[in-house]
Amino acid sequence: MRPRWVFTLAFAAFFLISAAWALALPVNGTYDEKHHIVRAYAVAAGHWLPDGPASDGTTFGSEGFDVPASLLPGNVDCAVGAKRRGPASCQTPVAGGQLVRTPSAAARYSPVYYLPVGLPLLAMPDGTGILIARLVSALMSALLLAAAATTAVRLGNRVLVAAVALVATPMAMNLGGSVNPNGLEISAGVLLFVALSALLNGPVTRRLLVLAGVAAAILLTVRQLGPVLLAVDVAACAVVAGRARLTALARSRSARSILGGCTALGVVLAGAWLAVSGGADAAFVPQRVVHGDLAPHIVTDRVPFYVRQVVGQFGYGETTLSPYAICLWYLLCLAVVVPALVRGGRRLRLTIAGLGVFCLAMLVALDWHFAPLSGWFSHGRYAMPTGVGIVLLAALARPVRRPHWLPAALVVATLPVHLYALARVMTRFSSGMDASLNPFAGGWHPAGGAVTPLLVAVLGFVALAAVGWITQRSAYASPGTVLGEPDNGCVTPIGQSASRDTKASTTDAASL
Repeated sequence: MRPRWVFTLAFAAFFLISAAWALALPVNGTYDEKHHIVRAYAVAAGHWLPDGPASDGTTFGSEGFDVPASLLPGNVDCAVGAKRRGPASCQTPVAGGQLVRTPSAAARYSPVYYLPVGLPLLAMPDGTGILIARLVSALMSALLLAAAATTAVRLGNRVLVAAVALVATPMAMNLGGSVNPNGLEISAGVLLFVALSALLNGPVTRRLLVLAGVAAAILLTVRQLGPVLLAVDVAACAVVAGRARLTALARSRSARSILGGCTALGVVLAGAWLAVSGGADAAFVPQRVVHGDLAPHIVTDRVPFYVRQVVGQFGYGETTLSPYAICLWYLLCLAVVVPALVRGGRRLRLTIAGLGVFCLAMLVALDWHFAPLSGWFSHGRYAMPTGVGIVLLAALARPVRRPHWLPAALVVATLPVHLYALARVMTRFSSGMDASLNPFAGGWHPAGGAVTPLLVAVLGFVALAAVGWITQRSAYASPGTVLGEPDNGCVTPIGQSASRDTKASTTDAASL
């Protein structure tokens, strides 16, 4: 099958799975969505800086925007949070186009993500506009994930295709299908690791340069932690590839112009916005300040929370998947990582361990800093744009003896966890926290009914399973790119003649 069909299937898979979440969730049904909705509408309306002080009685957000009253339902917070266990039927639609000052904890976030997502809200400032905005967000994330999967297939690396599916956790799909830039940021991290690793360990093509450049620019501009995560991601890929391969890439004129240009553009945009906005520092919130010794709480409460959320802790943290489902997902990841640790080179092992240490240290440091000022801050999802590299770099290790059916089996094994996660969260919002698993019962249902998001998810799962099957049966893929080889100065040729480079880039562009 041609690469363009692989891309189409992969895009359909990731978009439909995220779209299922977009259809299934009530407004503000996932982390901070109401704040991002207000921010997206304001950016689309041309209000890039806050209109003034605002508060809704909670401890989140001290600045806000003048938005239509219909943008958010009444009692928007009634179904989320640790103390709220009822269904989402408590939300009530609000009519009227009068402007009301509404707070947003994202009031000074970069407008890059919010502009395309906010356009539907500008046209329809209500539940319908929010659904379309979610689908726009899902589309952007799916494009990046599909490009990563297609690149993996082009490399002939079946395990890497499975790794892309594994790092697209239910949490990542949930965020991708909501109004929240974190989903796009995670997808950009996935694409950056795949495209940059391919560039550092094989021929340079314009397609790979553009993909890596776009991913880098997104990481630099959509969230505040992005520049730090980008630097760590690039450093990890460079360390594993080795000095000779890094030098060869740096000597490529097209790499300097395309990859360097995209990165420079991202730096300029991020720097300009920081100068204009003044940053988005967390405010002092006395009600949420944590007193006493932080270390025991971080070890016993926060670290397990980071680990659970990477796979599936939804809503505002009150809805968690079964520990068995979370453990199953991590076991699937270990099926990729452990062989790489055993058979990979020393640099690869150190890099994988270093990425894990960095992610944990970053989250702990943020909590340690902010807990005495504004309460617990860190979420496991914040580290995912870098944490995904643990699985992706492991998949790019030197060939390891694995059953030929294992990559496809890993992809298929993720599907029941995705479906269970969706059904579990739907049940929580339809019947309340304490209800038994049944998304069709209860007093609240999505606008299209409970069947619609589940059916859309199943279609996405079928497309994802097809990608796994194609990867196993693929006859056109080249020998897989590998990492972790000894750096003895004999590197994979990384430069190409102008004619070959042009031909490759033309073929690649046609496929996407």
